[in-house]
Amino acid sequence: MTTPLKEWSEETILSMIKDRVQESLELDYKECPAIFPLTEGKKKELSKDVSAFANSAGGIIIYGIKENGHIPTEIDTGFDPNALSKERLEQIINSIIHPRINELLIKQIELVTTSPGHVLYVVSIPQATTIAPHQAADNRYYKRFNFESVAMEDYEIRDILRRATTPDLHFHFYLSGQDTAPIQFSQDQPFSEEVDMIIVVENRAEEPASYAVMDVFIDSALKLSNSAGLAMTDNVFLSLKDEKISFTHLSKNWSIPSKLPIFKETNFRITDIPIKLAIPKDHADSEVIYYMCVWQIRSPGMINNGSFAFVLKDSYLTVAKP
Repeated sequence: MTTPLKEWSEETILSMIKDRVQESLELDYKECPAIFPLTEGKKKELSKDVSAFANSAGGIIIYGIKENGHIPTEIDTGFDPNALSKERLEQIINSIIHPRINELLIKQIELVTTSPGHVLYVVSIPQATTIAPHQAADNRYYKRFNFESVAMEDYEIRDILRRATTPDLHFHFYLSGQDTAPIQFSQDQPFSEEVDMIIVVENRAEEPASYAVMDVFIDSALKLSNSAGLAMTDNVFLSLKDEKISFTHLSKNWSIPSKLPIFKETNFRITDIPIKLAIPKDHADSEVIYYMCVWQIRSPGMINNGSFAFVLKDSYLTVAKP
């Protein structure tokens, strides 16, 4: 749902039912008896479900909707706000999940037409970042998986703990600032006209990166006419799926004070000018050609790897993301 939580209403809920909005990693429907009356067992289930969302991608739990096969069917009888208030529900959640989830929001929806005098509750749970993971009332850690809250493996808990104290760097690749660029070939030239390749680094963690070693490997079939200040080595062979492939290796060390720290949600181009690349002319008449590329970023406490392909089709080059 793109509607801000503060604008949700009974009409929003009825629209979700009409449109058969399915449960997902970030959306769950619960009937009223799931949390009321609030027995100790139901408190544990509440803590399990809410913490699982926080330990995954965040999301929304709607308490007061019946579902069948993960599809909402109707609004339940609703809650008497005198018996279970929004403030009481929030207090219970904060007391049974440790550490408490910052920025958790609860919206009380008045059931004006379907059950006058009653309400349902929409609980909006942010993804855990610096304070993570969150422990449920049974002293376990949960995540969302296949519409359910399941116990996390030890390595998953360790990974979340690591991400809370280390950067999480990733690359994005663009062609002239877009995902797709037209390719033009000349009769008397062995390669196409050049297009701009832009590489952007993103930090998805709260912890800034003060130092990083960046490696990008571009399929050697593509001609790079400049390195834009990156160290460049031709004909570097890597084994991918038991096949040796030749790459052009681009590398860079990012460090302060010559470069700014890489903060969360602050994207940096790793070069001041674009890298120029071109396509061999003898590929012009091919139906589809894939140019494999891989990357790695190392920073204290983390190593991230990724791959993607440039795809040539119908005289357009596209960044095909995994």
